[in-house]
Amino acid sequence: MELGLSGVPVFVGGSSSGLGFACARGFLAEGAYVTLVSRGGERLASALAELQRHAPGRVHAVACDVSKPGGATRAYQEASDRFGPPLVVVANGGGPPALPAANAAPADFAHAHELLLRPVVELVQAALPAMRAARWGRVIAITSVSLRQPERGLVLSSSLRAAVWGYLKTLAREEASSGVTFNSVCPGYTATERLQALATSLAERDGVSVDEVFQQWRAKTPVGRLGKPEEIAAAVVFLASKPAAFINGVALAVDGGAFLGLL
Repeated sequence: MELGLSGVPVFVGGSSSGLGFACARGFLAEGAYVTLVSRGGERLASALAELQRHAPGRVHAVACDVSKPGGATRAYQEASDRFGPPLVVVANGGGPPALPAANAAPADFAHAHELLLRPVVELVQAALPAMRAARWGRVIAITSVSLRQPERGLVLSSSLRAAVWGYLKTLAREEASSGVTFNSVCPGYTATERLQALATSLAERDGVSVDEVFQQWRAKTPVGRLGKPEEIAAAVVFLASKPAAFINGVALAVDGGAFLGLL
C-alpha cells in the first residue's frame, strides 16, 4: 500500500528512544522528513546519528523540554525552519510517576498536566494554522490503553491521558472539514525503558520481583507477550497516511487484546 508520506515533514516527540524513536524510523522508511524532539543529551545525539545513516538529509533533531511553557512552540518552529511546517505531528513523551489515587495530591495532578496535557495543547496550536492552510494534516497522540481501562496505581497517567484524548476527540469534530484528523494510539504493555522503570516502581510497591511484574503483564495480554515498539509505530504511521483520511477521532488500542471492553 502506498502511504503517501514521501517528502512530508513530520514532528515526533519523545523520539530519542522507545516508541518515539520507532515512529521516527517508520516515517523515514516511508520517505518522510523527520524532526526528532526530546530533552537532548547523548541519547538524542545517538538517535540522530543512527537514523542519519539510513536517511541522510531527511532527519533533524531539536533538543527541547516541551513540558516547559513555550517549549513545544519553539520545537515546532525549529522543525518548520528546517523542513517546512510539519503536517504530521506525533505527540509523545514520558509519563508521571506511579501513584495510587488516594495518595495523589493536587500538586501531583498539576505536574502531570504539565507533562501530558499542556504540551499537546501548545503543539496543536502551533501546528494547526499550517495544516489548515494545506487542507491536510495529522495529529496523533501516543497515550495508553489506561485511558480506556485505568490501571491500579497509575491514576495520574490514566486521568491526564484521558484528558488529552478528550481534547483531541473534540478537535476531531471541530476541525474535520479542514482536512486535519486527530487520533490516538493506545499502547498496551510494550517493551520499552519506560516500562522497565514502571515495573521496578510497582515491584517495590507490591513487594515482588520485577520478573513477577512482567509475568503479570504478559498474563494480562492474550497474545502472551509484550508488544514491540515497531508494532506501535506501524499503527502511528498508518494513521498518518493518506489512505487513513477517513479515520478520525479514534483511540486505537494496540495492546495484544489486553483491553477488555467492547467499545
